[in-house]
Amino acid sequence: MSDELDPMLLQAFARSERAFPDAEFVARVAAQLRPRGSLTGIAAALPRAVVPVLRGLALGIVAPLRLRYAGFVAVAGALVAVWSLLPSA
Repeated sequence: MSDELDPMLLQAFARSERAFPDAEFVARVAAQLRPRGSLTGIAAALPRAVVPVLRGLALGIVAPLRLRYAGFVAVAGALVAVWSLLPSA
């Protein structure tokens, strides 16, 4: 792609210049974007966030157990973890 300016592109940018929105429009948009109540928003979002987290945890625990030697690997991992905590003699 060339680094030269494209005259058609420059003309399109020149034609697209529009006036900035007035202060009343900006105030209406800003009013709509303001949070209505932080406690209400948190209370409404909390149940919607907890359900996917619990489903993800359940899937993360259950899915590996469906594998063929998952139980053996889990027991071996627990034994290695306990063994690493024992003081070396």
